[in-house]
Amino acid sequence: MQSNLPKNLNKYFWDTNISNLSLEKNSTYIIERLLELGDLNELEWLNKNYSKEQISKILQSSRRISPKTGNFFSIYYGIPKESLVCMKKHSI
Repeated sequence: MQSNLPKNLNKYFWDTNISNLSLEKNSTYIIERLLELGDLNELEWLNKNYSKEQISKILQSSRRISPKTGNFFSIYYGIPKESLVCMKKHSI
């Protein structure tokens, strides 16, 4: 199986066999990783390949996104911070 991801994104998936990643099947993983680690080029790529609604849904439900990243993207995508799981304190 060949990956749909451009080669320049390989550095963000160092722990994964990138040839097994699918834009559709692994969308949550790809979006989380690029929001957390990517720069403006990766953000542009995300916005071209995924809808704002899909990115927003993952941003709101992900526990893998840091509060710092969640804070930035809540402003960028116009999502209330209160609706982001990553912004909530978790019990131990």
